[in-house]
Amino acid sequence: MTFEEFREDIERKLHSIAEFELQEFHYEPHSFENGILAYRIKGQNHKFVFDGRENELTWLVSKPHQKYFGATFKELLKMNGLELDSDIIEKEIKNSTQQRI
Repeated sequence: MTFEEFREDIERKLHSIAEFELQEFHYEPHSFENGILAYRIKGQNHKFVFDGRENELTWLVSKPHQKYFGATFKELLKMNGLELDSDIIEKEIKNSTQQRI
């Protein structure tokens, strides 16, 4: 799966979970397929950073009600590859909104 396909896949899954707003999409297909994808979901910024060289996806989340630019992020999840199950997405969004980061 390419990072562009990951974006389409995660947005399809998010549509059934929560309202979201795209904050950033940056994709470098000629640089190991690296990419950054960020959304505002339930008052928090969620950022997905993919390191194509290491095949590693990091999911970061901000404190509630911070503006995207200038927000501080905390690591929520780190995994290999670009496959995120709908159940994991829903669980992590729910958990992040219940925690005070």
